[in-house]
Amino acid sequence: MKAKEFLLEIGTEELPASFIKPALSFLKERFCSLLEENYLTPGGVEVHGTPRRLILLAYDIPEVQPDREELIVGPSVKAAFDREGRPTKAAEGFARSKGVKVEDLVRVTDPPGRKGEYVAVKRLVRGRPAVEVLKELLPQLILSIPFRKSMKWGEGKIRFARPIRWILAVYGSETVGFEIDGIRSSNVSFGHRFLAPEPFIVENPAGFLEELEERFVVADIEKRKALIIDGAETLAGRVGGKLLEDEDLLDEVTNLVEFPYPILGSFEEEFLSLPEEVPVVVMKDHQKFFSVVDSEGKLLNYFVGISNIKPVDDSVVRAGYEKVLRARLSDALFFFNEDRKRKLEERVPALKGIVFHEKLGTMLDKTGRLESLAPAVSEGLGFDGKEKVTRAAHLSKADLLTEMVNEFPELQGTMGKHYALLDGEDPEVAEAIEEHYLPRFSGDKVAKTKTGIALAVAEKLDNLAGFFGVGIKPTGSADPFSLRRNALGLIQTLIENKLDLNLLPLIQEAVFLYKEQGIDLSSETAEEVLSFIVDREKVFLKEKGFRPDTVEAVLSVSDNPYDAFLKVKAIDRLREREAFEEVLITMRRVVNIIPSGFSPVPFEPEGKYEEELYRKFLEVREQLRGLVKRGDYEGALLLIRELKPYVDRFFDNVMVMDKDENVRNRRLSLLFEIARELMKIADFSKLVF
Repeated sequence: MKAKEFLLEIGTEELPASFIKPALSFLKERFCSLLEENYLTPGGVEVHGTPRRLILLAYDIPEVQPDREELIVGPSVKAAFDREGRPTKAAEGFARSKGVKVEDLVRVTDPPGRKGEYVAVKRLVRGRPAVEVLKELLPQLILSIPFRKSMKWGEGKIRFARPIRWILAVYGSETVGFEIDGIRSSNVSFGHRFLAPEPFIVENPAGFLEELEERFVVADIEKRKALIIDGAETLAGRVGGKLLEDEDLLDEVTNLVEFPYPILGSFEEEFLSLPEEVPVVVMKDHQKFFSVVDSEGKLLNYFVGISNIKPVDDSVVRAGYEKVLRARLSDALFFFNEDRKRKLEERVPALKGIVFHEKLGTMLDKTGRLESLAPAVSEGLGFDGKEKVTRAAHLSKADLLTEMVNEFPELQGTMGKHYALLDGEDPEVAEAIEEHYLPRFSGDKVAKTKTGIALAVAEKLDNLAGFFGVGIKPTGSADPFSLRRNALGLIQTLIENKLDLNLLPLIQEAVFLYKEQGIDLSSETAEEVLSFIVDREKVFLKEKGFRPDTVEAVLSVSDNPYDAFLKVKAIDRLREREAFEEVLITMRRVVNIIPSGFSPVPFEPEGKYEEELYRKFLEVREQLRGLVKRGDYEGALLLIRELKPYVDRFFDNVMVMDKDENVRNRRLSLLFEIARELMKIADFSKLVF
């Protein structure tokens, strides 16, 4: 059967940079699914995109669907025929609806999705031409692309991320004709909006990307990215520098242009007197420029901007870039000098004028809570330096009242650090002011100083307790207060720093501090927050590749993220050894027989098998506690294996569920004491072979 290439291009007004990759990913996945469902599986599919177009190229799509036998299942045999075997109205109606006689019906057993015997119709379905199928599928494919935000335009009724201006659809050399809200597909495309705006005819998909490049459109995202990196690095090298690495900025800029053209610019050296983060943020977040640093990573007074056109004269574009940047940096320098007229300490009382949340008080209220909660976290972590963490908490929000942070919110915490250093504060206190917001996003670094770690954990616990306590919780994809990020950031901070911390007491303290300020939270707040954090850690650990049953078994008995991580890692390592099965069998025999809700009673073991099991358990328990205290969970789990022969003899020779209630309770209490000790590691009933 012959096969041909297919090309789809959706031409639009400029799409937001962050929309492009998700849209292309969806296009590829959904297109493949639709074609497979319609017996036209392609040999391969690739996608490309720019701000003005989403492109899909598919290879080796059969010209015609294969002929195939179709099975249409009707009523059950019992419903289709009476006791004498005569067809019922159900059988007659089904046959009539399918255009066949009752005697043409066949019987099938366990057809897809059903159990039992049914009547059915088998018929040959002739394959349809691929072009006809594509005409039907493409409109639904295009309109099903999910975007964070969509819009209507003109008199149209459809919604899309930005107005659609043209649709190119070509199979082989044939145009696939269809219409979406007055927009008719064709074999016509367009080059760069300014450098080659004329329409051109696409006779077949082969060579389309090259035709676009001839018209100043680099559709391949990775190729566009490489052109940006190579060009920008070359320009930076001319002034003795290199680009400051920033993958997020590179991804964004790549999807802001169709024809990248790097231009080197500079700014006055006086702006280097600002904290380095300030020019970098201004260049990145406000102008989308790449910063240039020297071999030691120190900022230079140069930048690289990426133009979407190749100008006749680079100097004209460069002058425009420099003028805009100079104005922004001049503002920043003015704000910096104005801010320096007052110390952070002097700004703290005015935090009462900033609302944290209408139900949770002001930023001054939050500061007061952190001043109490952060030292409690520090103590729980075994840190010293209570005075430092209290001071850092006191100053942590003061930079919100500075001109610099008001103009550049991205710098909150960072400017607090710099102003604190200039005010003569302890360097660790200053560092903690910045660190307590970390991690700000996925993949970001976490706090590393003791003071910063304690304050970062306190910040996140305060946020979680407050919002959960007043009923503001993440729902579906909606999480306006970034509570998932707070929980994950807390988990990452503790795990990456290898720190033990039991969370429940600190969550309860966070709830208490709100109530001390007259802010009543739900009585279930502490348990809800802990459950939420545990659920986030489950996701985190499963994404790391740990077995789901291991994660569930450990986190069902732990409120200590790092300790839980060590246990999960130990159990998953032990699974690779034969000893694991012995440990698991032993534990499950002990745990599974204990009735839910059983209350143990004081007991003295009686008889040979009770006594020897209990004696061995007491011997193992002391060693076990030592191993657990050191975090040697693999050793602890292997030690449990020593109980196996005693557990086996006990169960082989003793009737645990004796008719005598006193005997039954004694034996269950013995097992309960063993289980309670071992369940400190994991709920072994949740582990599977």
